[in-house]
Amino acid sequence: MPTAQQTPQKQQNVQESNGVHEPKVKDDNMPNLSTLSLDELKQLDQDPEFFDDFIEEMSVVQHLNEELDSMMNQVENISRENENKGTHLLELKRRLSDDYTALKTLGEKCDQLNKKYLKKSEEYAPQHIRELLQIAASNADADCDRHVEHFLNGKTDVQTFLSTFQSSKKTSAERKAKEERLGTQLTALERAGI
Repeated sequence: MPTAQQTPQKQQNVQESNGVHEPKVKDDNMPNLSTLSLDELKQLDQDPEFFDDFIEEMSVVQHLNEELDSMMNQVENISRENENKGTHLLELKRRLSDDYTALKTLGEKCDQLNKKYLKKSEEYAPQHIRELLQIAASNADADCDRHVEHFLNGKTDVQTFLSTFQSSKKTSAERKAKEERLGTQLTALERAGI
């Protein structure tokens, strides 16, 4: 227990060392009840309204009320900022949704164009063209054989036979020449490692 000779600082240290932490309150913040008259003290004890007014006039309570008002203002400001940011966030979400939809549409279009590209690249691949030329030359040879057969069976006259046979034979020869030239080029490319 602190002695009367210990300073207030030492008394505080003793209280802290005993594990007791009392709030530090300045004496000027607390009203001195000894300055009140006996009637005022009785009124404090009996009149709740007078007691409330007395408490409200205390500088500590006024300070706490000011802090509370300040904090409430801060909360209101933060709330308004959050509302504004919420509106902005909704706008950003809407834009993101629009961008996602546009990106999805572009992705689908890209896939379609890629499929078309792959199909066209297959169609125009040199090996595929060579196969088409072989098929076309074979069809032209089949036309020649058909014209000969019609002529031998007496179904066409000489003039018609000559013109149709000559045309089919020419087409067949052109296609075979193109196919052979393309085959030679492809073989040369394969040998070069391309």
